[in-house]
Amino acid sequence: SMAMWSIAKNPEIQKECAREAKDASTSSSTSTKTSPSKSSSEQRKRSLHEDASQWESRLAYCQAVILETTRLHPPAYTNYRVFDKDVKLDGCTIPRRTRVYLPLPNVHTDERNFARPTEFLPERWVRRDPGTGQWVARDYESEQEPKFAERDNDPEYVPAANPRNLFAFSDGARKCPGYRLALQESTFIFACIVRDLTVDVREGLVLKKRKKFVLAIPSEMPLIFRKREWHETE
Repeated sequence: SMAMWSIAKNPEIQKECAREAKDASTSSSTSTKTSPSKSSSEQRKRSLHEDASQWESRLAYCQAVILETTRLHPPAYTNYRVFDKDVKLDGCTIPRRTRVYLPLPNVHTDERNFARPTEFLPERWVRRDPGTGQWVARDYESEQEPKFAERDNDPEYVPAANPRNLFAFSDGARKCPGYRLALQESTFIFACIVRDLTVDVREGLVLKKRKKFVLAIPSEMPLIFRKREWHETE
């Protein structure tokens, strides 16, 4: 729901997701043996089931939207750990057995962790491959090299996100074991929806999130879905 809300508020991002999803499923269907009598819609649906792993690998931008959504709207608002030994942090000693809470929204919107933290920017996770023109995942470590330094002076440049600063699924030895599956399924379902439907939101509507331990469904989120019309040139 939060991903749909985000792209409804960002039409250009929504268009890019739809184009990528359409190209990915079309590319998959052409590599799958299909009957000439089958419609292009039926072939695409069939390809999603027969070649899902390859189809997903072409959805880097859609996956970036899911990652950016979990950054700004984490499924859980907080997480905690209990220290098994005394820890010194910024000159302060935190004693053993202290329960330490991690406020995820604050961490995810701190400019020390993410550039332009309050903006919805899938491009912090992906970049255009100069050879193929397709979206690919960004490598945070390699982009810290000196050759990338001049980009910092470009106001339009979005620095690569450090995935270690995303705690939506926790981190370390107790990171959610279903993280990869959740990300894959979310990306796959999201791409299927945006490929076939447009999503809009009523003008002027302000989202009011209900804060509990986990992200609760807003009391009002009237999203408007319509069938997406593709033209031959698209």
